[in-house]
Amino acid sequence: MDDLTLLRRLRDDVAEPDAARLAPAYRKLETAMRAAEKTSASRSPRRRHPVRWAAVGLTAAAAVAAAVVVGGVLAPPHPQSASAAAIVLRQAAAEAITYSDPEAGPGQYLKFHTRADWASYQGTSDQTVTRLPSNIQNVDVYLPSDPGAEWALYRDWEHGQTGDGGFVAETIHAPEGRFYGSPWASQDLSAIPIGSGAETLAYFDAQYQGGSASRDEDDFVRITDLLRTYPVPAPVRARLFEALALIPGTTSTDGVANLDGRVGVAIGRDEPQRSGERQEIIIDPGTGQVIGERRFFPAGAVAAGEEQTVLTAMSVTVVDTAPPATTPARDENG
Repeated sequence: MDDLTLLRRLRDDVAEPDAARLAPAYRKLETAMRAAEKTSASRSPRRRHPVRWAAVGLTAAAAVAAAVVVGGVLAPPHPQSASAAAIVLRQAAAEAITYSDPEAGPGQYLKFHTRADWASYQGTSDQTVTRLPSNIQNVDVYLPSDPGAEWALYRDWEHGQTGDGGFVAETIHAPEGRFYGSPWASQDLSAIPIGSGAETLAYFDAQYQGGSASRDEDDFVRITDLLRTYPVPAPVRARLFEALALIPGTTSTDGVANLDGRVGVAIGRDEPQRSGERQEIIIDPGTGQVIGERRFFPAGAVAAGEEQTVLTAMSVTVVDTAPPATTPARDENG
């Protein structure tokens, strides 16, 4: 499938949950297709090959799409265009469907592992802000094959302390993942419509109740929060990727390493009303798996050269046992 066919399919698959709000995204796709058509017409005929992505970044097709859409300079590390992000997300969605997700059998667990560098900062007497030593946290969520059974949550800190009691490790058990009184996965996955990416986006968009810097930011954050806290099944994950591609301002950065050094493509969004704050998820486009996240704050929010404030690594495996509980489940205020 060539560049233009891929772009047309993305355009043609889009329903119109809010045509006026999504019009800028449509215009960018049309601009990309017209520019690519002119480029293609000037080339001599050549054999076309199926579009595939390497796990370490974009292929030439995405680079072409990035080149033909003109946009402003964004926050570090210089993301590529919205249409390049759309192509990456579209391909990641296709790979998610064909990739065999880990599946827990009877008595087994899906282990959703997150290793995170939750950077913290401290003000000084001269009113500068200094980054404290890395406070690496490991979070493992154990989901039983029967989601109504008892889940397990393990947390530890490789460096430093929690700041809320000094413990460095704990394991909590709770039915349905209610470790703190409410479900760990607050979104009911079965309620998300997955007929198309546009339908999925319309579902999240309809739930907007104010807050956030913008409606688009709210959609982006709620979708990426779901992807980074729960092993979302492939069919739902695919539509979430396609929904992200339709949110104005979504761009991509290839060759991004997660906290453990695994490389993928970062999908993020600069929120204009937050002066350049950027939140990203990192995707392995060869499998459609989310492998991490990172976040940048606006320049001046922290000490010079310290813009990156969050970096994580994520993975999903099948295990036979969960660690025993060391801490009782708590309510939301406990």
